[in-house]
Amino acid sequence: MSRLMVTDGYRDEGRFASGFEDRIKKIIQKAGKNIVKREVSSVTSKEGHANFVTNVDCAVQKYLESALTKLIPESKFIGEEKEEQKLTDDLTWIVDPVDGTTNLIHDYRTSAISVALCENREPIVGIIWQPFTKEWFYAEKGKGAFLNGRRIHVSETPFSDALVAIGTAPYYEELEETSISMAREFLHGCADIRRSGSAAIDLASLAAGRTDAYFEMRLKPWDYAAGSLIVREAGGEVRMPLLGTEMDFDRSTAIVAATPKVLDQVMEVFWKYNKK
Repeated sequence: MSRLMVTDGYRDEGRFASGFEDRIKKIIQKAGKNIVKREVSSVTSKEGHANFVTNVDCAVQKYLESALTKLIPESKFIGEEKEEQKLTDDLTWIVDPVDGTTNLIHDYRTSAISVALCENREPIVGIIWQPFTKEWFYAEKGKGAFLNGRRIHVSETPFSDALVAIGTAPYYEELEETSISMAREFLHGCADIRRSGSAAIDLASLAAGRTDAYFEMRLKPWDYAAGSLIVREAGGEVRMPLLGTEMDFDRSTAIVAATPKVLDQVMEVFWKYNKK
């Protein structure tokens, strides 16, 4: 049984108590108000091309670290603006305070908060909050995926009619040619491609049946931890093909996600442009 027992108020016989989602929802939605206000007063660059952090990213992460670790006092915290911590078997929050920072800077209004709660090195809760559209994606391991309380499932669209979300790994210029070549292949072989600038939103869209596949040549755990659980709980597949192992939520690597209907064909495209 989990270390969180009945007496702590969060779990009952290993399952999250009925009020847990409501409590975490209030925390994350409060944090999201900072994104909607978009009071960006400072923008600094991090390593890599067009890799920015704003005062909003820092403020949201600071609040979430405080509130989430109070919610579960023994939990640890890993965030995009706090990269030094490593994932262990302990209960750990993996958080992207603003997934889509460049969108936020330009007021493109396609940014999200991504929060995963991990135990034994894998997500057991995944949350993506899009404050501009007020969409709350939520999943618990083994209990399905939901959008604003309504159960969601991936699509049954065939590959020829698929809509494929792409990420261009913009911080890593050495991956540009591979990313664009794959995108071109999907553009000609499927219905169309889309690029939102937020991995969390792309994964949530796949889970909701709005798109049929998604790839990006390098993502970090806070980009994909929550979304990967939501996709899987919605009936989709998520792979780390370059690792050749099970999902490792402590790694920066390529991510491919797809519906079972198109997964094989999506992987064929991936391996066409990447050596096994």
